[in-house]
Amino acid sequence: MISTLLVANRGEIARRVFRTCRELGIATVAVFSDADAGSPHVAEADHAVRLGPPLAYLDPERIVEAARRAGADAVHPGYGFLSENAAFARAVLDAGLTWIGPSPEAIAAMGSKIEAKALMTEAGVPVLPTHPVTAGLHPVTGELPPVADELPPELDGPLLIKASAGGGGRGMRVVRDPAELAEAADSARREALSAFGDGTLFAEPLLEGARHIEVQILADTHDTVWTLGERECSIQRRHQKVIEEAPSPAVGPELRRELCEAAVRAARAIGYVGAGTVEFLLAGDRFYFLEMNTRLQVEHPVTECVYGVDLVRLQIEVAEGARLAALPPSPVGHAIEARLYAEDREGRPQSGVVHLFEVPGVDGEFGLGYRLRLDSGVISGSEVGVHYDPMLAKVVSYGQTRAEAARRLAGALARARIHGPATNRDQLVGVLRHPEFLSGALDTGFLDRHPQTVPLAGERAVRLSALAAALAGAAANRAAAPVLAGLPSGWRNVPSQPRRAAFGTEDGERLEIAYRHTREGLRAEGFDGVTLVADAPGLVVLEEEGLRHEFTVAAYPGGAVHVDSPLGPVRLTPVDPLPEPAEEVAPGSLLAPMPGTVLRVDVGPGDTVAAGQPVLVLEAMKMEHRIVAPVPGTVSALNAAPGLRVEAGVVLAVIEER
Repeated sequence: MISTLLVANRGEIARRVFRTCRELGIATVAVFSDADAGSPHVAEADHAVRLGPPLAYLDPERIVEAARRAGADAVHPGYGFLSENAAFARAVLDAGLTWIGPSPEAIAAMGSKIEAKALMTEAGVPVLPTHPVTAGLHPVTGELPPVADELPPELDGPLLIKASAGGGGRGMRVVRDPAELAEAADSARREALSAFGDGTLFAEPLLEGARHIEVQILADTHDTVWTLGERECSIQRRHQKVIEEAPSPAVGPELRRELCEAAVRAARAIGYVGAGTVEFLLAGDRFYFLEMNTRLQVEHPVTECVYGVDLVRLQIEVAEGARLAALPPSPVGHAIEARLYAEDREGRPQSGVVHLFEVPGVDGEFGLGYRLRLDSGVISGSEVGVHYDPMLAKVVSYGQTRAEAARRLAGALARARIHGPATNRDQLVGVLRHPEFLSGALDTGFLDRHPQTVPLAGERAVRLSALAAALAGAAANRAAAPVLAGLPSGWRNVPSQPRRAAFGTEDGERLEIAYRHTREGLRAEGFDGVTLVADAPGLVVLEEEGLRHEFTVAAYPGGAVHVDSPLGPVRLTPVDPLPEPAEEVAPGSLLAPMPGTVLRVDVGPGDTVAAGQPVLVLEAMKMEHRIVAPVPGTVSALNAAPGLRVEAGVVLAVIEER
């Protein structure tokens, strides 16, 4: 029996495993990097071991040594990092510890997607044509070689380049023109090397309009293999899953039987033990093997909700030698999970302090039996750094029907108070309320067709929120005043100039608010019909044409003001009416959109560039981000070089428009 378990991971998955361990009476050990010293998972463990620099989670020797120092007798890998590293699993076993996962041999068999597809073909599982990709930039000249003849005839259409050793959207590129293959391969290889330490690539046909379906399996050491239905994972951006659900609205009983039989064949082909996922592409009524994840998946909570099982508990019990029942439980209801990321509307990762993190209606965290479940890696006060994936949390809704689950999840996200870095919350709500999503007509191109970049708060809501912020700020000043604290700020006995405040919006606009308090009440310019019901430092109630709106207002150090109301969340930045002189940025400047490292520079000073032409590549949070010329012109200044670490807002280059 396991007595002390170390989780070789961080964030919400570490907290998730700790939750089950507490219920089982198993002591827990956290590991953490220097960057994660203040993270919630560290505080929740019974013991914690510092690993060192940010990439230390990828060091098997440090983690095995941490287990030895803490007296752990088992290791759970979580997902990501070393969770699908056969050498790490072998090192854990060689140290005499229990490994919560499949055998090193099974991990190795599925570790290379190229080799895995060959195995699946032998097992009778349908696969797509696959071809290794070796094209890329010449390591010395940097030139793109001709590649039109590299691929076989069956791959003459649009392609998807993928990393053989990884997943999660990293190392993946769409190629529609053979002439673009070499450059796409070079970018994908760099990203795969950074994320997985292996730059091996392959190409397969791009099935547009297909759905991403995966089957949850669980196998014991007594030759029992469960399938716990399928999950729909088609809502993706940049090949990363955003919203997942169980069951899939596209899968009926016969197709479900075929998918589950194929998943069992895949598991038996490699002698699989533990929890895992077999992923497929579904095109019409035909499906094709994508990969097998030899670990727990990020989206495992939707399966737990529908089947009423604790997958982490089952993982631990199987590792202890327990026997599964002959048949798995039957599914009931529907569950949908939304991944909440710290990113802007362009999908670029964001960092900073999460001042407030509250999701209304949550009736449980990391466990079973909840209608609205929260699996979060952050709490109020946590800091989102630049070293790891920017996912903040997963919010999971369960209902008797799909429509019930979608409505509950959308409502909870819309009302959530998330103060700090920008998030994809508005996009998630937009998807969950979109008629096409609600109809179940999904495929992996959904967000390409419906990017959902419109914020929840419309233009009028933003203006009313700015007025509320101005009034709340004045109320805070009034409350702090040593004298005349009860006198409304902006109140005058005789007509005079109004009180003014200015705010910047997330869209880059400047809002001017001008108001005065009179004997007849609030008079605000541009807000005819708006009256003030109540104002306090953190709460303002406005009435507009008989309809009352309540705004909660929170101002934080550094200038951000968050305003929450049923009209939608609004983030504002106070603008100083008399700002200090600041350094001017030259027209045409390309600014770093986030902290990161320059990977490649594609131009030189004096070069002529076209609009949209890549200027350089920036790596942030293990993803590559191309910085392109906004206009045609000449590179008049270049302040970037490969390997240079830059902060957000730094001028990388200047394009002088022609």
